[in-house]
Amino acid sequence: MKSNNKITINFFKSQIPLLKENYITDNEELLHQFSIAVERFCYFIFEIDKLIDGDSDFVRQHTEKRNGIYDMMKNHQDAVKSLGKLFPDDEHMFWNDLNVCSEKYYKILIREKYENSARNVLSLSDFEDYAVSKHSLAYIPVKGLGYLFEYKISPAAIESIFTEIFCGIQMVDDIEDFNADLFSGQWTYVHSRVEEFMKENAIDENTGLDKIRERVLYISGIGQELTAYAKEKFISAKLLSNKYNLKDLEHYLDQVISVITENEKLIQELTLN
Repeated sequence: MKSNNKITINFFKSQIPLLKENYITDNEELLHQFSIAVERFCYFIFEIDKLIDGDSDFVRQHTEKRNGIYDMMKNHQDAVKSLGKLFPDDEHMFWNDLNVCSEKYYKILIREKYENSARNVLSLSDFEDYAVSKHSLAYIPVKGLGYLFEYKISPAAIESIFTEIFCGIQMVDDIEDFNADLFSGQWTYVHSRVEEFMKENAIDENTGLDKIRERVLYISGIGQELTAYAKEKFISAKLLSNKYNLKDLEHYLDQVISVITENEKLIQELTLN
């Protein structure tokens, strides 16, 4: 199955280029400074997420004489310094936006660890709340650009597109990481759906079959259903991007939809054989 991780990661690393056409960027140096700050903040978020999930390879870092924690914190410090120069007024709405989004993000990290332990039945509403909260800091580039430059389409409209994208990205990641999450103890909506299906149909996990839960994911049709959900979210985001004439964002979404369509065909072939 074709990996979606590269495309989804590229979205977060390419937010400014994808959004640029919506703003009258009459000051390229200002745009560059904000882009660097966002890039550093993005690096920090990726690294702290890995650290909390226990995915940081400290042995390799020591062997290669790298200091991942220092690099993570240094990027955070540099990002905040740069943003402080761009928004020097402590009362600027940008700082309130950053605080609100940060609180939402760190709160969902705690909730995530609780769910890993509790393994509650999760609803689609639970999933969507998680997906948006987990990516809440990715709304900050939209808000920041809206304060620094004149925009064509309101930041609120752009955020509505991002909300669709975040739900699609999270679902794609949860499906793709199904086995890895199972091994690490990560509890997701996808795992919850498979668990409930196995209980309802009295499917014994101890059958001796390899990757029994992944088999159930696709034989049950859950994998296909949730892949279709992700595709629908990306299509919705694409239609909105087209409506607002955001060609770069629309092109990105075309790429994502193409990858998902390929995976749908592969899943169909494998489940029919």
